[in-house]
Amino acid sequence: MTADSKKESIAEIRAEILKRIRPTAEEKTKLESVRKGIIDDIVRIAEEQGQCDILPLSVGSAERNTWLHGNHDIDVFISYPEDIPADEFYQRSRMILTEMAKTGDTWEDRHSEHPYIHIQKEGFEVDLVPCFRVKSGAEIKSAVDRTPFHCAFIKENINGLEDDVLILKQFMKGVGVYGSEVRTGGFSGYLTEILTIYYGGFEGVLKHAADWKYGGVIDLANHQSLEHDSPLVVVDPTDPKRNVAAALSLTKFALFIDRARAFLNNLSLDYFTPKEYLPMTADEFEKLMTARGTELIGISFQTPDKAEDTLYPQLFRMEKSLEELLTRNEFTVVNTFSWSEDEKESIVFVELLNTVLPPLQKRVGPPVWNENNAESFCRKYKNNPSTFSFSIENERYVAEIPRKYKTAEFLIDDMIFKETALGRHVRDSMKKGYEILRENEIKSIQNEAFWKFMNERLTSQISP
Repeated sequence: MTADSKKESIAEIRAEILKRIRPTAEEKTKLESVRKGIIDDIVRIAEEQGQCDILPLSVGSAERNTWLHGNHDIDVFISYPEDIPADEFYQRSRMILTEMAKTGDTWEDRHSEHPYIHIQKEGFEVDLVPCFRVKSGAEIKSAVDRTPFHCAFIKENINGLEDDVLILKQFMKGVGVYGSEVRTGGFSGYLTEILTIYYGGFEGVLKHAADWKYGGVIDLANHQSLEHDSPLVVVDPTDPKRNVAAALSLTKFALFIDRARAFLNNLSLDYFTPKEYLPMTADEFEKLMTARGTELIGISFQTPDKAEDTLYPQLFRMEKSLEELLTRNEFTVVNTFSWSEDEKESIVFVELLNTVLPPLQKRVGPPVWNENNAESFCRKYKNNPSTFSFSIENERYVAEIPRKYKTAEFLIDDMIFKETALGRHVRDSMKKGYEILRENEIKSIQNEAFWKFMNERLTSQISP
């Protein structure tokens, strides 16, 4: 493919994708109407409560004109003077949020340490977030205080690249790297916008990403004041200490590099459409596990009533700790992964080469010249009636003893609260009850979303 024909193909792809992803005039009109109504409600409620010093701010991709067709999200921040005490801020913001919740079709409280509610209104997903009206992104009093500065920076510097942001976002969605939630570990919308500005457009991002290496630094404002050890470092133009790409996992970083190279070598619309996975049937699951030759164990418990970004770090921590526990006891772990459904069930899975070990376990002790430790080892195993054999191999004492944990299931059940790192919310939920699932119990799960997840998790392949 010549350079000219390649350019023409990219232009054709851009035109086709933009037809699909640009919000319609009707969507824009509806969004503007809903957003104006929300801001008017905030002002009215604040005035009724005597809170005349608040200022509602529209932020997010809708405000920056970088939102995708069908993505009906509205973000409105309620800003307070930065000098009010934290307890007053919390009390007053909760007063407004309580009344604003009544204006939505539905609502839920999503705050952990910071006040924050989510409402649904006329088909739009609306986040209402109080913040402090600080002077700069480097002087924040709470983590959300930067967002208005992010919005202002992008609006001032986007310079006609809004369509390129849309195309890049859709490409990232298509290849599975978009979304900075802990569960996803991908690129945030703000990060996508900064990359587009820095590299001058969609094609520029992909061409440079194809050559990225671990630890590369992008500093649009040339003001970095703190080192970061991350796959990609993008210094926040509004805060010299912050890495905008801090949530980007190494896996998603590498996947984006691979997909950028693949697209530039094989221009195709396919990269812009996420692959849809059908629900796996119980029979398909059974055949697949037989073909893999592995065994799957799930630990199931009720999902803690916490936001995803609070829950998933605890699930990932549990995965890692279970893998370490099983490995210490000589089980071979192939994979770990987690699935969760809001307020219902969470399952942490470990996939093993085998779940049963022989009764004999070989314990290798210290060298014979390490006298203190050698004496302790000998006292424990030498002339012990249950020891199969006790000998010296090369310079070390070796005891062959009965294995305490012959099955992975028994080990997990016995040690889950003793030697497994469980986050507070997961531990509290599991204390109320948990279940260890084997293949038959997993097969009996009646949940379409679960079986779509399992199909993707167990059969996905990078393509084209």
